[in-house]
Amino acid sequence: MAPAHAARWMVLALTLLGLVLAEIGEKAGVELHEEAIERIDTVRDLLREVTTGAGRTTHRVSPFERPEEVLDDRQKRWLKPLGPVGSAMARGMFVLNRMMILGLFRLRVEGLENLPDRGPFIIAPNHVSYLDSFAVAAALDRSMLRRTYWAGWTGAAFGNPLTRLVSRLAQVVPVDPGSAGLSSLAFGAAVLGRGQNLVWFAEGERSPTGDLQPFRPGMGLLLSYYPVPVVPVFIRGTYEAMPRGRFSRRLEQVTVAFGEPLDPRSLDGTASSQEQVVEAVHERVAELGAR
Repeated sequence: MAPAHAARWMVLALTLLGLVLAEIGEKAGVELHEEAIERIDTVRDLLREVTTGAGRTTHRVSPFERPEEVLDDRQKRWLKPLGPVGSAMARGMFVLNRMMILGLFRLRVEGLENLPDRGPFIIAPNHVSYLDSFAVAAALDRSMLRRTYWAGWTGAAFGNPLTRLVSRLAQVVPVDPGSAGLSSLAFGAAVLGRGQNLVWFAEGERSPTGDLQPFRPGMGLLLSYYPVPVVPVFIRGTYEAMPRGRFSRRLEQVTVAFGEPLDPRSLDGTASSQEQVVEAVHERVAELGAR
């Protein structure tokens, strides 16, 4: 099978799996953990995991319709607006970040005019390095940053007190599609429902090769309930500077290219549009990377 066809089939398979798990979460009130998902090879295995209750967390409400009821008090704190002191610290942090990215990596920004004037909308970049979020943040102005939340992997963005503090100041919400898919989607839905923008790395993890990976279905599920514009983004140079698993001393120029926003309402309004919008955004990001 050709690589392009294999990638499209992978996108479809991941999207269908996400739809099934989300439907289970809403109808049966359960969220399967990563270990339980790995044990599923057949429909019989899926039924066993749901009915026995092994490796699951119970939810009684929809993560899309009433997302904040899915989250506990500890999780909700990541959605609270920053106070005066926190806001001042966040401004200083973003100024320092911009100075570092501009100075060390000679940041170049393309297509910034493609960002909608009003939110909410989703920014969907490729993901090859831990530097990606810092580069995107350096490309945005202060007013945009105030209205923007970031989906951050729990293992990296919330792993210790320092990263949790930085994540709080940067308005990062914890996302773990492997073991907490429904609560991750609830965070995304809560942000969009409040009229804020959301940066969502749809690949789910950093690419090990630097090539664009298939997108996971979470973004399509969010857009089926919140059909907001999606801005595709392609980041160049961060893989050379800090690829997955190692640090390089090559301080090459980093470029952040924003594409024209995609309106998911321009697609078919049926359930199949969830796969279509994931594939459409993936194609837009790939086109930016091919320029």
